[in-house]
Amino acid sequence: MRYIICLLLLTNTLFAQNFDTVKIRPQRVTDNIYMLTGSGGNIGLLLGSDGVLMIDDQYAPLSQKISDAIKSLAKNNLRFVVNTHVHGDHSGGNENFKKQGATLVAHEQVRVRMMTEQFNKRFNRTTPPRDKDAWPQITFNTNMNFHVNGEDVDLIHLGKGHTDGDLIVHFKKANVFHAGDAFVRYGYPFIDLSSGGTVNGFIKTLDKFLLLLDENSKVIPGHGALATKADVKLLRDQLADIRDQVAAAIKKGTKMEDIAGLGITDKYDEKMGKGFLKGTDFVMMIAESLSAK
Repeated sequence: MRYIICLLLLTNTLFAQNFDTVKIRPQRVTDNIYMLTGSGGNIGLLLGSDGVLMIDDQYAPLSQKISDAIKSLAKNNLRFVVNTHVHGDHSGGNENFKKQGATLVAHEQVRVRMMTEQFNKRFNRTTPPRDKDAWPQITFNTNMNFHVNGEDVDLIHLGKGHTDGDLIVHFKKANVFHAGDAFVRYGYPFIDLSSGGTVNGFIKTLDKFLLLLDENSKVIPGHGALATKADVKLLRDQLADIRDQVAAAIKKGTKMEDIAGLGITDKYDEKMGKGFLKGTDFVMMIAESLSAK
């Protein structure tokens, strides 16, 4: 399928990019919470006297730049790194930050996938296990809590969505959330079927996420600019609309190869088609998810 070709091109582009030119840019969210952008998933930082808590760590070649950015903001050392999910643009620096003394934390499925060989049926590609130093040292299945730097931090697994090991991080006192790739702003979201993701799970995750948000909540997405509850609701409704139309077409007996030509995403393509997934690619991804047994 064409969306597989797009993803392979994206992967090759990421591996080929010159990380020397990447700049890590901090954005202040609250007095002691920052978002760092660079290349890969957005990083969240909670600063304070207990040590720095970091959410995601982008690609390994950027670890020194990320460390330098943290040192420019905080007097204390990095203490914890939380992975929102398994993908390398969010967990690629694990080994480097562990060597600096940080403790790695993630959902149990992230550790399982890092420890074992992974086979992507759609890509027909096998990925070897990650180095042992990348494996999370502390894992959990549903919820976990930190009480550091004067903040109560909840790590919440809302179910299978983008992958089967997604976390949402809630800084409760600050009313700030880091959503990982359970919520993104680059366009049509990638649903990693080979890592346990599903379109229905993605939408259910957003439904549960919305129950945690209020009008004053600030959301750090996995990719893209800071967001609000309204932004999360918009993506949820767009995905549900597309999913429902694809499901209706399948129910009518439309052949899989014909679903992409139905124009289901035409009204969304101008804004959502700016990412690496185009509307027809996304429709076929949803069709594959709905048809999976």
